[in-house]
Amino acid sequence: MISPRENMLRYFRGEPCQWTPSILDQLSFRPALIPGHVARGMVAQQQPFTGEFGGKDMFGVDWIFDPQAGGSMEKAPLIDEIDNWEEKVKFPDPDDIEWERCAKENELFLQTDKLIQTTIYSGFFERLITFVGFEKAAMALVDEEQQEEVKKLFSRLADLYIDMIKRMRRRFNVELVEIHDDWGTQLSTIFSVAVHKEMIVPYIAKIVESAHAEGIFIEMHSCGRIDKLIPNLISTGVDTWRGQAIVDKHTLVGTYGDIFKFGVEIRPDEPVSDDMAIALLDETFIEWKGKNVWLGIGRPFTPEQKELMWRHIREKPVL
Repeated sequence: MISPRENMLRYFRGEPCQWTPSILDQLSFRPALIPGHVARGMVAQQQPFTGEFGGKDMFGVDWIFDPQAGGSMEKAPLIDEIDNWEEKVKFPDPDDIEWERCAKENELFLQTDKLIQTTIYSGFFERLITFVGFEKAAMALVDEEQQEEVKKLFSRLADLYIDMIKRMRRRFNVELVEIHDDWGTQLSTIFSVAVHKEMIVPYIAKIVESAHAEGIFIEMHSCGRIDKLIPNLISTGVDTWRGQAIVDKHTLVGTYGDIFKFGVEIRPDEPVSDDMAIALLDETFIEWKGKNVWLGIGRPFTPEQKELMWRHIREKPVL
C-alpha cells in the first residue's frame, strides 16, 4: 500500500488513488517560530505550545485570541491610510526566522509518511484589512486613486509569500500550502467579480506559478458565499478549495468538477459519538459518489475519531 503522502500527491496530479484523499492524509505544520501562527492561535509542531496565543505577527499587527471561537481578531489597524505604505509598514525579513533551529526542534515531527501542509496568513485582502481596517480596505480596492498603491502592496506581499513558501519547501519538505484570504460574507462576495479579477487574481497566480515550479500544490482558503468568484479562482491555477457549507457545492462540482478539485467538509455543529462519526462519513460517500472530490475532516471530531474515520475511508471504494 502506498503512503498517505503519495495518495494525496496522486490526487493533485490527477492520477488514480488507492483511497479517497482527505485532510487525514496531511500533516499540518505551523511552527511557533513564525509569529503569525502564534498570533492567530494556529500552532502545530512537535512540542505542544505552552505560551499564550495572540500578540504580534511578522508585521507588528497585534492580535487578540478568543479561545471560544478558536481564532484571533486584530486589535487595531496598523496604519491610518494606504498611501505611502512603503514608508509606514516595516516588511518582515525571512532571514530573521531561525529556520535551522526550527528544523532541529521539529525533526521527529517531520519524519512522517503524510503530506506536509502549512498555511500563509493573512493573504491579500485580509492583510490589507489588518493594515487599514475593513472599510478602508474595501474602499481601496475600488478607488482609482488608491488602486495602484494596493497593487504595489499586493505584489510585495506575493514576493514575501513566495520567499516563505520556498523556505518551507526546502527546509521542511512542505508540499501543500494553504493561502488564507476570505472574500465573502454569509450573503455574497465582499467585492465584485471584476474587482477580484483585477486586484487579487494576478497575485494569487504569481504565487501559484512559483509554488508549482517548486513542486508545491496550493489550496485556497476563502470563506463566505463566493460561488461567483470560482471561475476567477480557477484561473489563478490554484489546485483546490473547500469553502463553507453555505456555498452551492453540488452546482460548483457539477459545473467545474472536471477542471478543478474541490474539497467537501464533514463538520457537525457539535461533538458526536464514534458511531455517528462513521455514519456521517458513510453519508458523505453516498452524497458524493462518483465525484472527484476530497474530504475535509476537522473539528469537532476527536483525534481518536479521526483515526477511526481514516481507517474506514481506506476500506471503502474511492469516490
